Amino acid sequence: MKTKMSMICVVLAMLGVLAPMAPATALPRGLRVRTYKSDLSFPVDMSWVTGTRKVFFTEKNTGKIRILIGQRLKGRACANLDVNSDGEGGALGIELHPNFKRNHLLYVYYTNASPLENRVTRFKVVRGRCRFPKRILSGIDASGRYHHGGQLEFVGDHLFVSTGENHDAARAQDTDSRQGKILRLDPDGSIPDGNPFSTAGDPNPVWSYGHRNPFGLARKPGTQQLYETENGPNCDDEVNRILPGRNYGWGASYQCGTAGSGENPKRPLFRWRDPVAVTDAWWYVGVLGRLSGDLYAGDFSTGRIHRFDLNDAGTNIRRHRIIHDSTGNITDVSKGPGGWLYFMTSSAIYKITRD
Repeated sequence: MKTKMSMICVVLAMLGVLAPMAPATALPRGLRVRTYKSDLSFPVDMSWVTGTRKVFFTEKNTGKIRILIGQRLKGRACANLDVNSDGEGGALGIELHPNFKRNHLLYVYYTNASPLENRVTRFKVVRGRCRFPKRILSGIDASGRYHHGGQLEFVGDHLFVSTGENHDAARAQDTDSRQGKILRLDPDGSIPDGNPFSTAGDPNPVWSYGHRNPFGLARKPGTQQLYETENGPNCDDEVNRILPGRNYGWGASYQCGTAGSGENPKRPLFRWRDPVAVTDAWWYVGVLGRLSGDLYAGDFSTGRIHRFDLNDAGTNIRRHRIIHDSTGNITDVSKGPGGWLYFMTSSAIYKITRD
């Protein structure tokens, strides 16, 4: 989300991975973008209650967890978090438990004001209020203004959490640090068996490392595959397929256009030479047949929606297209009511529907 530097690093060409800026293109014929709800206060992330018109979303700067039912915004917030919203901090990620309709559990990643730290708190939603807070992850350094990460995604029975390196690149390569990582937790915050850096008597939440500012997480429907979008420095925003124990290359010695720093860094599926401040992502499977089955991501700098067509195994991006631009600073993409594709900007929610 931070404004990118104008001078771009010298890029070492890697055919099939480095991507030129794609030309803007239109939606498929017969589709259009409609405003769903405007005049919002810097919403960042949304999570829909499946099969309903109800969505929970975060307001970055106010710290409020808001509820929208159809086009009606409830006047009373579900929660008012005490956040530090300097720079990229604030109320960031939100995720409903997969069994939300039964257990009413909601998870939020935010920058707590005092003590100053990034944390994940679980709430139970009771009559529209976020009750019974339980801190399931805390102590994530937030002393820097940038690179907080902040995304949440359930894959199977586990909660994945993205953390930024808080402007300290060396931390991303340290598997004993929780900064610059994708973490895997049980829904109650405990560390599950099978995490790659855990040892006997010393559980470790780290699932993958070498991340700078991972702003998006998306699970491919019908699989356990996790994908991530990540902000680079003045080069190399990325789309990655997340595998346990792998190093994704960000560190103090990173050079633009290379595989990255540290041991056996994994190359991204896709990277932008000129960074776009890529934000959250979503694997869309829905009623828009000509859009269904692909990975989508927004960007904050240009307000574009990027479409990625992957092979059946999900291991290679075959084509990158831009399906929409010039709406505003896009923060999130998601499927919502009616099976349409929705996206969020810093002031509104839109949906892509048929004419």
